[in-house]
Amino acid sequence: LTNALEPWVKQLPLIGFDALAHEAAAVNEIKRHKRFTVVIGNPPYAGHSVNNHIPAIVDLVHDYKVGLPELDRPGQGKWLQDDYVKFIRLGEHILASVSAGVLGYITNHSFLDNPTFKGMRKHLLSCFPRISLTDLHGNAKKKERMADGTADENVFEIQQGVAIMVGRRGSSSPTVTAHDLSGTREQKYSWLAAHSAPTTGAQIHPASPMYLFRAQDSTLSTEYG
Repeated sequence: LTNALEPWVKQLPLIGFDALAHEAAAVNEIKRHKRFTVVIGNPPYAGHSVNNHIPAIVDLVHDYKVGLPELDRPGQGKWLQDDYVKFIRLGEHILASVSAGVLGYITNHSFLDNPTFKGMRKHLLSCFPRISLTDLHGNAKKKERMADGTADENVFEIQQGVAIMVGRRGSSSPTVTAHDLSGTREQKYSWLAAHSAPTTGAQIHPASPMYLFRAQDSTLSTEYG
């Protein structure tokens, strides 16, 4: 009965709707007073966000553009206001006030390497010393395929490729791991059921200016730059 992106508000009575009023009041008190160490979910992916009317979360997402004036261009900056990006930023904000916690999301996988999200990746690295990434691919828009040429299937009935991110706060030494998973939907389900994020993936070293969340051969990066 609540939009998690909306902050708490001074509650007005809902005359004649006692059950709804009770739920709304309970959620409002949780938003106002409670603190959390675990944030999990499958937030919506919507480039044309329906939540741009909420100044609190829109302003928080602007942190992903600090020092990157090119992201103020409408053509790029608007994708930072995708709903899934707002929920990642909300999770960061919630966990920034605790010394130990975990965020676990399955989302659109575009943030892993798209240039628009380089500030977001840098920000996530500063919030979560340990990050585990599993790219589940399945992006029909990119026509992703397996090595044998057959279609790489999505774990959901959607066209947008997805990824799982687990970010951990605590005293651990900074580590980022990444794993790519391709195949049929059944193969992906089977692999996910048998593995845990903290024990899979190869260590990567996201570096300025892109802070890529995937492995990259950097042999010719200087020449390319």
